[in-house]
Amino acid sequence: MTILILYWWLLSAWLVFCAWDNTRLFLKPKPSDPRRKKWPFVSILIPARNEEHRIGPCLESLSRQDYPNYEIIVLDDRSTDGTSNLVKDFAKRNRRLKVVRGRELPKGWLGKPWACQQLSQKARGEWFFFIDADTWHAPEALKQTAQMAEEKGADVLTLFTRQVTHTAMEALVIPVMAYTLLAFLPARWGLRPGSFFNRFAGVSGQFVFIRRSVYRAFGGHERVKDEIVEDLNFGKLIVQGGYKLVYGDGSDISFCRMYTNAREVWHGFSKNFFPAVRFSPIYFLNAQAALLLDGVAPFLALCFGPHTPVFWPALALALVSLAVRGIHALKYGFHAVSVFFHPVGCLLFSLIGFNSVGWFWFGGGHWKGRTLGRNHD
Repeated sequence: MTILILYWWLLSAWLVFCAWDNTRLFLKPKPSDPRRKKWPFVSILIPARNEEHRIGPCLESLSRQDYPNYEIIVLDDRSTDGTSNLVKDFAKRNRRLKVVRGRELPKGWLGKPWACQQLSQKARGEWFFFIDADTWHAPEALKQTAQMAEEKGADVLTLFTRQVTHTAMEALVIPVMAYTLLAFLPARWGLRPGSFFNRFAGVSGQFVFIRRSVYRAFGGHERVKDEIVEDLNFGKLIVQGGYKLVYGDGSDISFCRMYTNAREVWHGFSKNFFPAVRFSPIYFLNAQAALLLDGVAPFLALCFGPHTPVFWPALALALVSLAVRGIHALKYGFHAVSVFFHPVGCLLFSLIGFNSVGWFWFGGGHWKGRTLGRNHD
């Protein structure tokens, strides 16, 4: 009991520190300089597999970019829906857009890394801008991104996009994902090549802006060719390779609706949870402890009243958690009501984690027509 009390007090202080420092680190891009005339050539690269119902707003937003010098390349990753026809029809109306048919998946590769690698082979830009098909972007997004990357001297710039949620399951679970990244991890320490924390220095796969020369020298997506959660590992290897990774807050210029219903939320995070902890039972149990012991147990402990020894540290942790969630809601646009259901979201995320283990240990999981198993083939 004494260990739990001490742990909750220390965790409260840790969350305050991480939230404070990460808020200072994740800065918004500045408005673009209206006097600037010359801009680098940018290749916007979009892997798309069965995105018929998502990619339209993305392409529309990219066609409206206030940027003079860019191309858009969409790789149709052997879709089985109407993605290919939709993108080809759009290309007829937009000379910047080129559609590439994805090649067969080679042995040892997973779908998204292979799609991104193929895109890079077709790109001509000084900068490669990898985005997901379910994102959409403000007209100033490209200018502000290029300007921020150059001002910061970045080799890679990744911005945290605004996560749009409409259904209850989305609003409960998706902010917990952001909370674990922005409240538990000291991102500034993770950007240091020699730091213990650089193993957590991921990028957001929804928004990766990288110099072509760095991408080539680094080895591109071949470095993460067999990784399901390729963006987390991509960022780690970038930092460990001595390249400069810069984080930012893109919630005013880039938006994403990852999933549209409870089934998609459950399946999408089941695909990612166990791979994100490297298929390690020890790391998995640590993640579960963080969700349950830190996100659920303090709220349950309050039910025993102020006369119990755990009440005050539990109250402190609960208030800190809700305060941090509230800051995230204001800063990144999460639904305010979801803040007060934080323990429910943590519990749901924990259950998804156990389902993820079941998928990869015992089979039964699939994503966009591809089977997931213990060997994540």
